[in-house]
Amino acid sequence: MPVVLKIDSRRKLVYSTFYGKVTDAELLGHRSSIASDPAFNRDFNEIVDLTAVTEAVVSDATLATIAGSQSLYSDSVAHIIVASAELSVQLANKFKALARDTRRNLFVVRTPAEAYKLLDSRTEVSQTVLSSRGPQKVK
Repeated sequence: MPVVLKIDSRRKLVYSTFYGKVTDAELLGHRSSIASDPAFNRDFNEIVDLTAVTEAVVSDATLATIAGSQSLYSDSVAHIIVASAELSVQLANKFKALARDTRRNLFVVRTPAEAYKLLDSRTEVSQTVLSSRGPQKVK
């Protein structure tokens, strides 16, 4: 399977890097890989890195199936897709449109550095709200 899954408990992050040729089966199977990993925590943020994908053989039906399924993650977490090549950007944006009801905090960026910057800015906002208002649930 052309995907590497890393779960970083310190950063509270699930990072998936797809590379080479990506197919429907790999995308569909990756959800199970994440869910069955003992280090998985539904409150961790998610980054899906597509920058090393050279070919995507992914049907619209598969994108719709994944996008329409309930997320493994809590509603408040960030889902960030990193896509630099035009093919990956189109795939990511199509998924984002399909997943608007199941993944409200879905972002598409061009580089991993942008993804981390986005996560850092979301963390800073959450901490500022918490410190100024006391402990509250932030969405």
